[in-house]
Order: sequence, then structure tokens, then C-alpha cells
Amino acid sequence: MRILAFETSAKAASVALLDEDVLLGESYLNCGQTHSRTLMQMAQQLLENCALTPADVTAVACAAGPGSFTGVRIGISEIKGLAFATGKPCVGVSTLLSLAYNLRPLCENAILCPVMDARRNQLYNALFRLESGILTRLCEDRLVSLSDLTAELAGYDEPVYSAGDGYALLKKAA
Repeated sequence: MRILAFETSAKAASVALLDEDVLLGESYLNCGQTHSRTLMQMAQQLLENCALTPADVTAVACAAGPGSFTGVRIGISEIKGLAFATGKPCVGVSTLLSLAYNLRPLCENAILCPVMDARRNQLYNALFRLESGILTRLCEDRLVSLSDLTAELAGYDEPVYSAGDGYALLKKAA
């Protein structure tokens, strides 16, 4: 299964192409341009560099948030248009779940705490427990104050690993 995936929920935009569990290629831009100007060009160039066309893709996916409302709308619009034009299925994926999966290879028997800056000392967050390679969700995606999350994390005995653009805020508060 080949999946073309878009990430537009944060300041940076990215596109990835996967074939089963193998990452064929990715493109990442954090240059301040709007996702609507860069996303489809990134996808087209990525497919061309892999000698593929949209017809060769099995499904398309995008980050469904939380995060930038406008960014999420752009990503969803792009994959819905691509899915409609190609007849391919599309799926939305939690941005926080994706961040947690990125942490999996780095730790074991730990709490994974993906965080995104929601401004005004608030974070988009979810918590996951990783045991024996199994990721278990401890809470749904949520908006939480920095102080509440810091207090909650202090209650865990396991090591806590964090990732996302809210990491600097969380580290500073700890």
C-alpha cells in the first residue's frame, strides 16, 4: 500500500510517501510561506522524484489536528481534492498520535507526551503509555494549560518523553 501523507497542522508543512512500512521520500518546508502555496508543489515533486504519479498511490492521508485551524483545512481540502480526482480513499490522522509514533523508537516503558503550542500558556496534548512496543492512549487529544499538564506529568513514575513545537514551553515549566 502506497500512502501519500500531508502534514499541515503546524507552522511547517510536510509531505511523505510511504510504501508499506518503508519511507520512500519526504519533503519539509518551514519557510513561512502558506501551506496553500507549497503543499501540492511538494507532493508533485516528491512523486516525480520517486518516478510515481498520483495514480500509483493507494491512499492519501493528512493530519486532522489539533493545530492550526487554517492549516488543517488546507490539508483536508488538498487530500479530498486529490482523493476525488483519483478515486483513492483518504484518511485523517491525529497530529498528536503521529508525534507519539515518532517517539516510539527512542524509548520503552515510558509515558509519551506529544505537545503543540496552542498559545497563551496552553498546549494541545495527548498522553500515551508505551509498554513492550504497544502504544496505549491514556487520554484523548485535548487543550490543557501548561500548569495543569506539568502537574499531571509529575504524578507518573515512568519516564516521560515529549515531542512537538510545545516541547520548549513544557521543558521550561518543568
